[in-house]
Amino acid sequence: MGSVYLSNLPALSARWLTLLFWLSVAPGFAGEPIIIGALSAPPQLDGDFKDWNGVPAYRIPLSRLIPDSAIEATEVELRAGHVGGKIFFLARWRDSEADQIHKPYVWDEASARYRPGTQREDRFALQFEISGDYSADWLSGNSFTADMWHWKAYRTNSIGLAHDKSTEVSTNKLMRSAKLDRAEGGPVYVRRPSDSGGEIYTTRRYSSKADSVMPKYISNPDVTGSVADVAARGVWADGWWTLEMGRDMETGNADDVGFRIGESRRGAIAVFDASENNDHAISETLEFRVQ
Repeated sequence: MGSVYLSNLPALSARWLTLLFWLSVAPGFAGEPIIIGALSAPPQLDGDFKDWNGVPAYRIPLSRLIPDSAIEATEVELRAGHVGGKIFFLARWRDSEADQIHKPYVWDEASARYRPGTQREDRFALQFEISGDYSADWLSGNSFTADMWHWKAYRTNSIGLAHDKSTEVSTNKLMRSAKLDRAEGGPVYVRRPSDSGGEIYTTRRYSSKADSVMPKYISNPDVTGSVADVAARGVWADGWWTLEMGRDMETGNADDVGFRIGESRRGAIAVFDASENNDHAISETLEFRVQ
């Protein structure tokens, strides 16, 4: 996905965001469609995979975007299903440490001011085509609009959400977009607006010392609108993140993908491991089929 979640879009690399489950894990992923089948009951979105026993799992390989990447995960185990007009995903991936602090302010006595901290949160993204010729490679030259569900271990997990956004990629200039250069020549423009609604988190500044470390981002548990469509909860334990996400199959919002039985959607996956925007691991273009 060329880099699905980067706030620092000009630093994006050439491709987009681009688990051993112990129960009924498929032997590997060879490009077959990811089947989103009917569930007998909706899972509780609590970061526990007990509700997913018997649901087929897919091991999806990931490719690191930079050679010296510190990302541990080489694959994501993904399960999916639908019930009662809602669609659900379970993702599990290796990570030896839970990183749940993001860009804090750290007090510097010498300058008597706060400095940016080095900590970065773990993140996970799902992306689904809405229109156009979708590709996980943002620099392919394909133009498309996609729905992006961006879970963040600090900024959204505490309020039980993923950040619902859109990704617009075009060889034609877009307003308020990042311009990227393709290896084949010519530019591509990328824009990643939040969905409509309130702000899922805000930033804060401090003019005087309150404590040695202070948060930069303040999550909004009362956020409403399309930006808050995707419920999500991740739990880290024993070297693994387990993340559950769920949303209405049809939201009625123009900035959301719709899921219909019998139809397929292309998409991709990305994993960030306490890493900067240009350092993440991504899947190839995937096919998600609802049955």
